[in-house]
Amino acid sequence: MSRPRGQSGPSELGETTISVTCVMDGRCHSVPDEELSIGIAQRGGQYFAVCGHVVTPAPMVAPDGEMCPACAERDASHLRRRGFRFRR
Repeated sequence: MSRPRGQSGPSELGETTISVTCVMDGRCHSVPDEELSIGIAQRGGQYFAVCGHVVTPAPMVAPDGEMCPACAERDASHLRRRGFRFRR
């Protein structure tokens, strides 16, 4: 599945994401909240993650997969731009 022409990717600053594990690659991806409602209504339950991957979600009772490196980097850089500090 590809993104329709003229539709931008889910990379808006300030968006809230949820972690969703994909059954196709087994990784946990960051999916914007708004994308969840679009995916249900228009794409039969598949969602675009912030990295661009099309996520087919695993059952919610399944444990989270390994975090997608691209989603993790995007989330970390987003937090740095927003001034959040990581706690150790």
